Amino acid sequence: MAGRLRRGIRMLGSVGFRCSIAVLLILLSITGTVPEPLASPAHHRKAGPGTTVRVSAARSDAVVPAAGRAEVITYRMRSVSGRVVAATGLMLLPRTAAPVGGWPFVVYNHVTTGAADSCAPSRVRPTSEAHELMTRGDAIATRLLDAGVAVLRPDFEGIGAPGPHPYLIGRSLARSVVDLVSAARRAEPRLGRDWVVAGHSEGGVGALWTASAGQALPTGTHLRGAVAFTPVTRTADELELLRHVPTAAGGIGGLSAIAALIIGGAATVDPALARSLRRGALSPEAVRLLPHLETRCLPGLGASDSWGGLAPADIPGPDGDRFVSRLEAVMRANDPAAVTLRAGLPIRIDAGILDAVAPLPFTEALVAGYRAQGADVTYERWLGGHPEVVKDGYAAGPAVAWMLDRLGVEVS
Repeated sequence: MAGRLRRGIRMLGSVGFRCSIAVLLILLSITGTVPEPLASPAHHRKAGPGTTVRVSAARSDAVVPAAGRAEVITYRMRSVSGRVVAATGLMLLPRTAAPVGGWPFVVYNHVTTGAADSCAPSRVRPTSEAHELMTRGDAIATRLLDAGVAVLRPDFEGIGAPGPHPYLIGRSLARSVVDLVSAARRAEPRLGRDWVVAGHSEGGVGALWTASAGQALPTGTHLRGAVAFTPVTRTADELELLRHVPTAAGGIGGLSAIAALIIGGAATVDPALARSLRRGALSPEAVRLLPHLETRCLPGLGASDSWGGLAPADIPGPDGDRFVSRLEAVMRANDPAAVTLRAGLPIRIDAGILDAVAPLPFTEALVAGYRAQGADVTYERWLGGHPEVVKDGYAAGPAVAWMLDRLGVEVS
């Protein structure tokens, strides 16, 4: 009996092996690639930054129609605390065959969507609270894909994966970019070496920090340019003005929501500031709303039952002056104006003349500062506000043409 049982187990094992080989051959014939193997959870915890953890099919509105394939990559990145943590991002591949040397690609960083996991653009659904924000880069992605350029879209640290989001913290945004590039090129060998980094608003800050002379780039790749659409700058100055506003009416509540994200982001890099939040830095009303940062996206944070119902002047607590001073110091250290750009890297900045989020005079000063460094900056102004700049009819077409030129892609 025991002998027959052992023979039966060996036969089942052989059949299972043959079935696995058959499935693999079928997948190869359909996709031309071997599916990414999933290692054990223990292996993932030990894996270094830029390691691919999982590749899965993107779903719903995360799939840009122009893409030949759309996948969500779970990868490992270096966090602001120095730990290696999980992160997610979207990989969109063109419908056209990869050229010799692989597809050139653009990493596109999204506008502010929020800090909760549900705000990750790779998770967008028709019913998503921040749907318009999460898909605002689709026009640019479509133009790039149609030109045969792949697109990577990081969700950023703490969005779509455990942990807080370091909102507007430059080195975190940049690490989200470079570690996604490494992971995507491991998962998809048809991605080439040449790439451009771009982004809108918060994503523009991430693009500029990626272009920093101090940011290490993935081995074997060539960053050919950086594009920042309406990058937010001089946030510390805006906070100083905002803190004295006594009402949440007239759209000011939306700025209170942004202030909340800034507070949460600064707390990830300043432990003393983080400890102070519930010890007098914030008002009791603001402390009560802190959990909303992990459950609501930007529209929800701006609602009257959340931070949007709180006047900016009512956010600081009894120790507010010292808290705001510390908060402003964090923002100045992470401002795009603090970036020393990589020598010789072409930069493009697109601004909205009517932009109330990234005011034109602030952007003009940023451009002047970069040019004073000797940077090659292409600067364009558009008759629109913060949301319009990245759309068709505004900067989308000219900016994509600029990216394609940097990548050496000819469009017929």
